[in-house]
Amino acid sequence: MIAKEAQISPTQRIELTSDGWTMHLYGLRAGTITNPQGKIIVSYFGFNNQEKAQDFKSWLENNKYCERCIVRKSQRLSSEFEVKVWKCPMWLIEDCYSQEENKTKSVN
Repeated sequence: MIAKEAQISPTQRIELTSDGWTMHLYGLRAGTITNPQGKIIVSYFGFNNQEKAQDFKSWLENNKYCERCIVRKSQRLSSEFEVKVWKCPMWLIEDCYSQEENKTKSVN
């Protein structure tokens, strides 16, 4: 999937390398890394604890929503843990970001 096809725009873009590898953040809990051609290579989903991250990983695997995924201490997101996901559908990023936006709006 090409990042430009997404229905939502990233809230932040971070240039990782001078040749075009880019981190796209969608709120605080989701992100993607794209190659210089704009193709999403990997996605990240953030969680406050390892148990929730592991539950999400299991859900992804059980529903075959990715090629591969791992749980790890966050290296890319500001959350405590993240699930690094290869070849997940963009709607998962959009859904995660929409949920975060809705929570923010209901608090305000």
